[in-house]
Amino acid sequence: MFEQFFNSAVGFWLIVAIGLASTINGALYYTYFWQLKEYRWDRMKDFLSTKSGNKKIFTQSFVLKCIAVFSLIYAFIDPAIITRIRDEHIWLAMTVIAIIDCAGLGWRVLKKKFYRPVWTGKALTIVLWTIMLSILLGPVLTRHFDPVTWTLSAAIISPFVNTFLVALLDPFTQLSKGHKLAAANRKIAQMQELKVIGITGSYGKSSVKEFLSQMLEKKFNVLKTPGNTNTEIGVAEVVLRSLKPEHEVFIVEAGAYKIGEIKKIAEMVKPRVGIITAVKDAHLGLFGSLENIKTAKFELIEALPEFGVAIFNNDNAGSAELAAKAKNKVIRYGKSEGSDLKAEKLEANVDGVSFEVKGVKFHAPLPGLQNVSNILGAMAAALEFGMKLEELIDPIATLKLREHTLTIKKVSADLVLVDDTYNANPDGVIAGLDYLSLYKDWQKILVFPGMLELGEKTDDEHQRVAGRMVEVCDFVVLTSHDFDKPLMKAFEKKKYNSYSHYIENQTGIAELLKEKSAGKKTVILFVSRGSELVIKKLS
Repeated sequence: MFEQFFNSAVGFWLIVAIGLASTINGALYYTYFWQLKEYRWDRMKDFLSTKSGNKKIFTQSFVLKCIAVFSLIYAFIDPAIITRIRDEHIWLAMTVIAIIDCAGLGWRVLKKKFYRPVWTGKALTIVLWTIMLSILLGPVLTRHFDPVTWTLSAAIISPFVNTFLVALLDPFTQLSKGHKLAAANRKIAQMQELKVIGITGSYGKSSVKEFLSQMLEKKFNVLKTPGNTNTEIGVAEVVLRSLKPEHEVFIVEAGAYKIGEIKKIAEMVKPRVGIITAVKDAHLGLFGSLENIKTAKFELIEALPEFGVAIFNNDNAGSAELAAKAKNKVIRYGKSEGSDLKAEKLEANVDGVSFEVKGVKFHAPLPGLQNVSNILGAMAAALEFGMKLEELIDPIATLKLREHTLTIKKVSADLVLVDDTYNANPDGVIAGLDYLSLYKDWQKILVFPGMLELGEKTDDEHQRVAGRMVEVCDFVVLTSHDFDKPLMKAFEKKKYNSYSHYIENQTGIAELLKEKSAGKKTVILFVSRGSELVIKKLS
């Protein structure tokens, strides 16, 4: 029956189309995840250590492809088995695998979760070469060169070709990166009057960057690194593409996953002011220890010139500890004693925060008291650039957070959505829960997938966050099984059972939330990525 269908014109071209679709899907799908992890093997390894990461990479079709590839390699080594494999309908097996792959693709398209990379030169190169090499190499393994074999065998090997290309291109990427870094260094060196501010920290650095930019723009021509651009090559590309002679201030966000990465960024941009917003165990799984994180963050301060200014969050123990080591002029900001720039008389409600600094009153339309700390960090740098406290009243009154960072969406008088999907770290999640608690007499719901890259602190931090969930939330939707053990332990300890599991089912989550919020004043907090469709369906 299969042979009759295979030999018909309709069957022939349908199988060719399925094979091509599966090959293209494999190239797009796996390039997306490599790009998401910045083509870094350490980040990919950490991703694969989670259940959700395993599920996304080691799909059903991928496992079947592994079996098929080993079979093809064995057949290639032992040519005599080719005939037997063909007689045993390997083409049927490959067709079934490609159909499973395409069915998964169709399902994701319907659910609007089609995975493809952001189109950059590197991503496009990897996708195109994955498709071409898969089509070229596939029939070599099977020793059959008809169109069906080309497309089906290409579909089978595309994930492996994709990974091979990521590894193969790495030396060339490093070479290109070296040229860009050298060019960025030369450009920065020529701009002697440019004032550079470097910002790093386990959390809060993006917010401080945004706030500082909005403050300084009142007096200076400012350039900031956009979005979450905080790697060495990302900063270099901003320098080459966007930095102009008319810019007076360049605000650089510096991130890292290991020791030495912030040092390289600092050596390139040569900051005069360095801000450390916090030192915590974010990305502990990649750094290995909290001491390594401290060493990495302090690289920014060590790169400052003698006349440079080092600014530290005095409310964070790790940051305060590093302040004691700095040899430059040090400014400590925060709500705690010993802060050079201290916030007092703090108040918060759902519409914003108010506080005083040295008798000057400020109000910011930002959600949560944690933003006061980020405002103070930006204020400390702005004051060093000659601005007065009174000059900052108006800029602070109009401050805006970046998108997906506690972004408030008032759907109706009875439904408020809080989009905090930009990232997820323990203190950030607790800050979001603290904001939820301000909605007195409202039903409070959290949509939570868990927190990645916490290493040995994973269980402890999830239990700490779960403790606050129990205090604040009327209901929690867990969207992953990755962190069930610590969460359930905390829930059971408090006898909390107001939660539900919906694994990667955004439509199901949306329906559940509609049901839960019907007829009640409800505020819903979405943490970390992956809730875009849910938010859209509820809006």
